[in-house]
Amino acid sequence: MYAVALAVSAATFAALAAAVLFWEQADRLDVRAVNWVQRTVPDGLVEVMQVVTYAGSAVVLGPLVILIGALLIWRGLSGATVFVIAAFAGSQFASQALKALFQRGRPELEDPLVQLTTYAFPSGHAFGATATYGALALILASVAVTRRTRVVLLVGAGVLIFVIGASRLILGRHYALDVLAGIVGGIALLSALLLVLDRGGLRFRLTLFSTGDQQPQRSRLDP
Repeated sequence: MYAVALAVSAATFAALAAAVLFWEQADRLDVRAVNWVQRTVPDGLVEVMQVVTYAGSAVVLGPLVILIGALLIWRGLSGATVFVIAAFAGSQFASQALKALFQRGRPELEDPLVQLTTYAFPSGHAFGATATYGALALILASVAVTRRTRVVLLVGAGVLIFVIGASRLILGRHYALDVLAGIVGGIALLSALLLVLDRGGLRFRLTLFSTGDQQPQRSRLDP
């Protein structure tokens, strides 16, 4: 399952990268999309997104991972600790390395809220949010007692990731393809980590689609 998810997400990221590099029509559509969003989004929503977007920043994700990691270590869940830290650290390194590789400029707007000089593809906020919140949701879902709780956790994480990604477009700091690539890249990273940890003996069996409820138990991501 992890290998399939990795292959699909990696192929999708490659397709998005190829569109950015070689397909002029995709680039023009990206520019039109961000300009349309800037013209139509109400000021009140922009103000909300200026706050929400920090949820995908390393300034927020870093301390959150340290806190969660400490709690997991205290509970003796070393495998889960490794998973969360690797997801966060890997997303920060991978997104910055890919930005340097592709060197796509930020959107050029008439009246930008913030003028960033760093590269845009893929979105680091979307990448980091997907990897970090995705890892946390999977760990919590792995110890959830009911199927409904597992679904709520994973759907909630997905909604949060979507909103953070949307904030980058609404604030004019990224193109749509940047955000999509960040989300897909985060999924690829999570799939790769799960594959490596699973083969290394740190089992992670998410019974999201199992029937009925189950008794409380330790995280399945254990040595």
